[in-house]
Parts: sequence; C-alpha cells; structure tokens
Amino acid sequence: MIKWNFPGNQDGQIKGVADAGIENFNGTELASLARENCQNSLDAALDDANPNVLVEFERYFIEEDKIPGIVEYRGILQKCKLFWDKSKSEKAKTFLKTAVSKAHEKKGFVLRISDYNTTGLSDPYTNSSDAFDFKFDGWNALIKIDGGANKDGDKAGAFGIGKSAPFSNSYYRLVFYRTLNQAGERASQGISRLMSYPDGQNMTSGVGYYGNPDGNNPVENIIELESLNQRSQTGTDVFVYGFKANSDWEDEIITAMLENFLMSIYNGQLCVKVQKSEINSKTLGGYMERVHRDYPGPTKGTYGNYLCLTRTEDVKTFSMDFHGMGTLQLRILVDPTEKLDRKVLIVRKAGMKLFRLGNISKLVPFTGILELKGKAINNYFRAMETVAHDNWEPGRHSDPKQAKRYYEEIKEWIRGIVAELAEHTSDDEMDVEGLSGVLQQEPEAVESGESDNKRENLNDHLGNIDIIKRPESTPSKGFFYGKGDAGKSESTSTKGTLGPVGDPGLRILKGKRKRKKLDSHRGIPDPEGKDVVSQKKKGRETNCPLKNVRIIKNGTGVYSINFEIPYDVEYGRIELVTVGENGKSNQIRIKGAEAVGGCKNVKMSGSYIETEGLSSSNRIKITVHLADSRDYAMEVNVYEHN
Repeated sequence: MIKWNFPGNQDGQIKGVADAGIENFNGTELASLARENCQNSLDAALDDANPNVLVEFERYFIEEDKIPGIVEYRGILQKCKLFWDKSKSEKAKTFLKTAVSKAHEKKGFVLRISDYNTTGLSDPYTNSSDAFDFKFDGWNALIKIDGGANKDGDKAGAFGIGKSAPFSNSYYRLVFYRTLNQAGERASQGISRLMSYPDGQNMTSGVGYYGNPDGNNPVENIIELESLNQRSQTGTDVFVYGFKANSDWEDEIITAMLENFLMSIYNGQLCVKVQKSEINSKTLGGYMERVHRDYPGPTKGTYGNYLCLTRTEDVKTFSMDFHGMGTLQLRILVDPTEKLDRKVLIVRKAGMKLFRLGNISKLVPFTGILELKGKAINNYFRAMETVAHDNWEPGRHSDPKQAKRYYEEIKEWIRGIVAELAEHTSDDEMDVEGLSGVLQQEPEAVESGESDNKRENLNDHLGNIDIIKRPESTPSKGFFYGKGDAGKSESTSTKGTLGPVGDPGLRILKGKRKRKKLDSHRGIPDPEGKDVVSQKKKGRETNCPLKNVRIIKNGTGVYSINFEIPYDVEYGRIELVTVGENGKSNQIRIKGAEAVGGCKNVKMSGSYIETEGLSSSNRIKITVHLADSRDYAMEVNVYEHN
C-alpha cells in the first residue's frame, strides 16, 4: 500500500516553518535549485574521468489531482494549519495559508529535473529492522540522512544542505524522487519537509514520506510520475510539485547554468536542456551573447570569463605545481576595451564555479580563471569550502594555519602574474581614465595681500592618482610641498628669519592652520624649516599631470611605482600619500626604495624618496617597501629640486 507517513517525534523537538536548509536558499531559489542539482549530477557521472552528463529541466502544467497522494496531503496541510494558527508565528500562518490554497487549485506547475549518463542512486531498499546494515550513501544519503557528508575526495556536496533547494521552490514543500541505478533497481518516493503537527495522540517530526510505510521505504513505480515521463536509462529524477514558476524561469535557469557551469559546458562535460533550449559546447556562444545582452549586470563576470576561454590568441596561460598535490592552471585576459571585472574565477573539478577572487589589481583591466587540477588539491581546498560551496574559509580546514598560508600563496602568485602582465602591456592600453599623478613645481610668487581663495585654488588643482576617485564636490585638500624649498622660521607665524637672501618665493605653512594672508619672502630653503618657500621657476608650468601612472602591488607592502614626466629633472623627490573617501590624504611611511629604470641614486630621506637623473624619455620605475602591510589607495607626488 502506498500512502503518506509522517513519523512521530517521540515527544522530542517540534519542527517549525523556518527550516534552516530551506531558508538558506530563500531569495535565490531557482538559481540554487539549478546549481545544486547539476553539481550532484556531475558528481554521479558514469565516467568520472570524462563526464558527459545531460541534465533536463522541463515544466508541466497539470491538474492538481494528478499529484501523487494529493487528497491525503491536503488533509495533512489542513491539520498543520489548524495547529500553527494557534501560534504567534505570522510566518507559519502565511506559509500554510498559501500552501493550503495552492494545493486546492485545479491546476498547477510541476518541474522535472532529470540527469543522464549518470549512475543513479544505489541501495534504495534497506532493512529497517537491522540498523547496523544501514547504507550511508546512494538513496539513503538523499532521502534519510540530514547533515551527514557522504561524498569523499574531490566530490562537491554531501547531499547536505543542497538537497533542501528543491523544497524552497515548492509552494507546499513537496518533492518526489525517482531513480534507475546500475544494478537495474528502480525506486520512487515522495518527501515533504513540512512542519510538526499533532496526528492523533502523537506529534509528528515534520518530515513525511510517500511510499511504503514499512520502514518509510520507496516503491518501484509511482503511476503519476510515469505518466509525466518514463525513464529507460540510468540516472535520477527530481519532481518539484507546486513549482513557483515565474514567467522568465527559463532565462533564470539558463543564466544560472552559465554562471555556475561555464567551464563544464565549454569543456563538453555538461549539456543542459531547459524546455526546448539546449546549452552545450557548440551552442554556448549564442546563449552567452544573448543572456549577456539581456542581463548585462548579473553576467558581467561570466561574460568576461567566457572571453577568457574563447579568445585564445589574447589569453596568457600559467601553471604551477602546488606542493605536490596537483597543478594550478591560470588563464588571464587583459583588455582595456572590455568591461572586465578584475577578478579570477575559481573552479573546482568538473568546472563548477566556487567564487570570484578579487582585490588583485585596481589598475589592470583583466579577468581570469583558475582551475585546480588533481584529486589531492581539490580534496584539500574542498575542506575549506563554506556550506554553500561559494568561498574558501581556512578556519574550516583541519589545519587552519597551513590552509591560510596556502590560500595566501595562491593569491600572491596570481597578483604577481597580473603585475608582470601590466609591465609588458603598452602604456596606451594601460592608461585608466580618472587616474593621474602630478609633477609639482613651484607656483609663481603671489604678491602680498592676495586672498586665501587663490591659495585654495592652487592646491585644489594639483593632479593625483585616484585609486578611490574623489567626488567632484570634495576636491583634494592635501599638503603642497614645493621643491623641498623650506625656509626656517622661529615660529609658525608669517614673521621669522629666512636665512641668507635668495630668490623671491611664497611662504606656505606646512601645518594644518591657514594663514590670514600670503607674504612674499626672499630666502634660501632650509630642509629643517617649519615653512616652505615655494619659488618661481621661469619658463615652465608650475604643475602638470604625470603620464601613464601605475601603482602595482607586487607583494605584502611592496609596490612598483611607474610614471612618465614631461621633461628631465636633475634632482627630484617622490612621496606617496593615501587618500580616504572624504578626499583627505596623509603621507605613507616608506622604509625602502630601489630604482628599476629611468632614474639613479635612489635613497630614502625620511619618508621621501630622493632621486637623481629623472628622465622624460624613459618610464621611471621604482620599487618601494612600505613600513606596514596594509593596502592603501595611493597618490604619487613628484617634486623638482633647485
């Protein structure tokens, strides 16, 4: 006899509406359903070394009376509603009101998800009287086990939280499973992850089974399932009844497939059919272009990854043996004409997306794909994955310190490659709008009595490198240091001794306090002075932008500073400042610097870099070592000495 059975909870925990597994997928129900089911199918491929898996998504509009056990299930929903209507849980009341209403409609949707060229689920029939003979994989892993990992090695999931995804797509949390396995066994069974409710004198556990009530086992066939679709090949089917179907559900699934399984489809490991649409290695390009056209925001990163796969003549490929566990293979595409996301897609075995690694370079317009090749390396990093398989968290690993070190090693390897590519890319290609530096020369002397507005205007128009671009309404208020020409004074007032008489210059206070007026002075600069005498340089502009400025992170606290100047400078000084979102800047402490090209005799003077022979005909390249390991949004200022 086939019937519904909701086991009692033995006076234990009462299950409410907020099922943790189902709640995890709220907001991304359909995309999560597609991702979780396709990953399970890839993990069950008949040929694990060369998967060629087909997954079908097909929706039907059926009479509700064609749902297996629907009459009995309506009664269960009503019992559940009567019980929870007495509670204070508005969420439970709302869910059950909708569930009862949808279950009584004359027609509704059901979604079938079927895979082929897969093994099916093993051991569907167990002897419930012998607990020691319980099987922990196959059918039981899907139907009976909650939160027990059953996949080993480099497999993706554990039929853990992912198996809740189909229920989040059902108005009344009703899903049926069917399989034909390699042993020729057929099995079908319905599952309801509902809520606890009183049944006679007993309180139920909240999880119900439709099939053989003896041991809550499956049956060989359920007529209603066979009338929708018949299976003749090994594999597994999922039927989601009460399917929450939007008008664009097909596009949503296709987008999710491209986002999560781009590599799998491109390599021919996975083919997906959604109603009449078939996405495979041959049709991938057409679907990618269409979806990116219609949904440019959500597919920005995916489209860039697609270009990284298909534009082979422009893509650089790198590989590295990783501690003997396997190989890291990195593809990088640099192209300033495309809106690339400056991230690297991390994919595990069979090409499933894990996440996109960012914070690599804010300057280089690139995208990349990193593949983990080898069972051992996939197994190692799988131990770091979050429950949703969308990030690495070293703290989850059995050896978190080593895991963190290995993770950082991968990131530094990628950053080094991107920085190297930046060095070998033409300057025109690497010029990024909104980024600039400044060659600061002395402003012309201002006659005594001119207003503070002219001083403000001078500072506001200094060029800089905006890694974090300032809003136009909050221009830079950074300090101006001209030619290192500092006059020594006894106080911070406009009066004081400047030393021997020299060329006329403008006295500028180095502190934060503003002068009420600007006075002209004569003097020779004293580096120890509290003020700056900014002197006139005839025949040249007082300030102008640097060209093709790049700041590239080479490692922790180590940066390459590259730029061009408009004319040769015999003696110069360079400083780095950090810029906040409020537009304020502060000097960054530098502990060391080395000349790479375009200058000579680089040495440190406090936190300034002193140089000789800055050439306008060659790029000036300097490697700097910061005093700390923090990441900064930086500006470069260059000053010419007398």
